[in-house]
Amino acid sequence: MKKAILSVALVALFFMSSCQKESAQEESKVVTTEQKENWLTATLDSKFASSQKQVTAYLFPADKMEALVKTPNVTTVRFVLGYDDHTIQISVTGVDKSGKKLGTVSATVLKESNYNGKLSKLNQLTVSKTNKRTALLNAHSLLPKDAFAGIEAWQQKLSAVADLEEVTSYEGVRFRYFSLESEVILAMVDSGNTANIGLFLGLNTKGKVTTVLIGLDKNNDIKKTTPTSKEAAAVYDFSLPCPPTGDPADFGGL
Repeated sequence: MKKAILSVALVALFFMSSCQKESAQEESKVVTTEQKENWLTATLDSKFASSQKQVTAYLFPADKMEALVKTPNVTTVRFVLGYDDHTIQISVTGVDKSGKKLGTVSATVLKESNYNGKLSKLNQLTVSKTNKRTALLNAHSLLPKDAFAGIEAWQQKLSAVADLEEVTSYEGVRFRYFSLESEVILAMVDSGNTANIGLFLGLNTKGKVTTVLIGLDKNNDIKKTTPTSKEAAAVYDFSLPCPPTGDPADFGGL
């Protein structure tokens, strides 16, 4: 009897260990000045590609993002890029109209080897562009299937280790950050029961790296408008990269 109990315990431990290997979250601190500088000169080689492929998404807690965008005078959020341990690091900064920094939220890095099954569900979902949504939200809204295609395209670039310098820069100058109106983030956190805003890196229609923002539930599944709905609660893109938009000189102060 004791042997049977021991066997069951060992099997349970094995599966727990396997799950931990398949899904892990690494706490990430706010991108430092050194990490930002490292990003500008990092060599995007096979070592980088191998490490970056392990990153599923950057998770920003919905409650902290809500507090950030509700901070007085915050009009824009900037997803700031850094580089550490052969991997892109990202934190988000809220700024006012003049670009003054008013708050920052760090990300948790999600590494989940079997996450593609969850992402592929994007091909079965739609998004609504009703009169309840503003023109700004509709302008940033992304079709779920296009979001999936963009994320897959970035992963394929990493697999091939091809043109990584080209897709992460504008006219030879590497992207510093991606800007988005705070109204978009507010809409995402106001949709209810959103646990995290998942930032996935993808390629846009111009073949450049961009941010794909998806509302996620407490299990980091894609959040739908209702549990049985075929409509995603929030999928957004069309953030503006710096350069060419924004001021690269702001990069050090973010």
